Formats: sequence, C-alpha cells, structure tokens
Amino acid sequence: MMPNDINLLESQSGFVDSPVAPVASDASPSGDGVMVTSLEPGTRIVVATKHSCYRFVVIDGAQKRASVTGGKMFPESTDVRVEGSTNGSTIKPGWIGVGLRIELSMGLRRITTTAVESVSVEAVSSAA
Repeated sequence: MMPNDINLLESQSGFVDSPVAPVASDASPSGDGVMVTSLEPGTRIVVATKHSCYRFVVIDGAQKRASVTGGKMFPESTDVRVEGSTNGSTIKPGWIGVGLRIELSMGLRRITTTAVESVSVEAVSSAA
C-alpha cells in the first residue's frame, strides 16, 4: 500500500510504507521523527498513529502552522498549530516523534492524537 492509497477518513488506517525520516539537526530531539520548524512551506508529512492516519501540509514551519486532514477529527483540511509531541507529561515543541502523541491546537482548542507509529516526509519539489 502506498501513502496515497490510505483512506484518511478510516480511523483504523495506520500503516505507511515510507521510511521514517530521521532528523539530523543537533538542535532536534533525539529519535525518529521530524522537526516541523525546519520544514519549508508546502512540505507534506504523513503520520500514522495507532488509530488514524493524518496528512499535514506545512503552511509556515517557523510558526508551526500546517493544514491537516485525517482521522475522525479532521475529515476536511483544517489549519492547526503543531504544538509538538508529548509523552503525557513533557512536550517537545515543534517535533512529531515516533512513539509520542502529537498535540495540535486550533485557537483555544487542543487535540492530542494517539501514539505515532510512523512518519514520512515529502519535500517540496524545487522544479516549478
């Protein structure tokens, strides 16, 4: 199954055949995942959690803003702020990490996903 074949609205989708994107920056948290603040606008991130699959499109990485679709919470594209990943007591700001839950905010509303199982990143094409 390819990431494009995943039904984003089906809550049990949870597998992505793309490899996890390791982060090379020394300023990033350790482990497998991606630092949203280091991504260019238009970069696509596919995240599989225990119960859902989410597709993010970075709007402004520095501001941690993205558009997200997937799972039961986001049947339509919704602008969110990716606060970071959490283990329940500590948050790693701007980080989407395997084994951690993602915290997203929409205004005053905060949403936490189930644990991330995989992350894949599709960089913005430099060809216009």
